[in-house]
Amino acid sequence: MKKLLLFSVLSSLIVFVSCTPKPKPEITEQQKSALRSDAKTFMESLKSVLIKEIQTHGIVSAVSVCSDTAQVLTNNYGISKGIYIKRVSFKNRNPMNVPDEFETKVLKMFEEMHSKNQIKPETEYVELIEEKGVSKVRFMKPIIVQPECLNCHGAEEQISSMVKEVINKIYPNDKAKGYQIGDLRGAVSIQKTL
Repeated sequence: MKKLLLFSVLSSLIVFVSCTPKPKPEITEQQKSALRSDAKTFMESLKSVLIKEIQTHGIVSAVSVCSDTAQVLTNNYGISKGIYIKRVSFKNRNPMNVPDEFETKVLKMFEEMHSKNQIKPETEYVELIEEKGVSKVRFMKPIIVQPECLNCHGAEEQISSMVKEVINKIYPNDKAKGYQIGDLRGAVSIQKTL
C-alpha cells in the first residue's frame, strides 16, 4: 500500500513538473551591455583594419581586404565571443550580408527612424526570440555612413576607376554605392543563444 501511495505521489509530481510552463528567460541589462560592447568593438576593429590598409597600401588594396579579411575577422570575432555576428543591408555588396526576416523588420524600423532624424549614437534594437525551442537574443545596431566609407560606397564619381574595377570583379551584383555621409548603410546584427 505504501509503495502504491508513493508511486501515485511521484507520478503526480512528475506530471505536475512536466506540465508546469518553464519561466520565459529575460534579457538582462548585463547581456544588453555585453552585446552593445561586442557591436562597438567589432565595428571599431573592422574600421581600424580598413584604415590601416588604406594608409599602408591604398584604397584598392582595402577593397580586397574588405572582401577577404573582413569576413575572416567577423567569423573569428564571433567565435571568440560566442556569438553570431554580421553586417546586413538592403543595399548589400556581399551576398552573405542579405538580411533575414528578423533583420529585415529591424532595418525597416531603422529606415523609418532615419527618415525622421531619430537615429542617435545609442540607437539599438534588442529582442528575445524562440526558435525551434531555443531562446536567442537578437541585437542590431545601425551603421551610419562616415566620410571614409565614400571611397567605396559613395556616388559613382567619388569612386576611382581602379576601385570600381576591383568591386565589379569581386562583387558583380554590388548594390552598395550611391551613399552620402550620414546615410543609413545597414546594421550590425548579433545573435546569442541563451
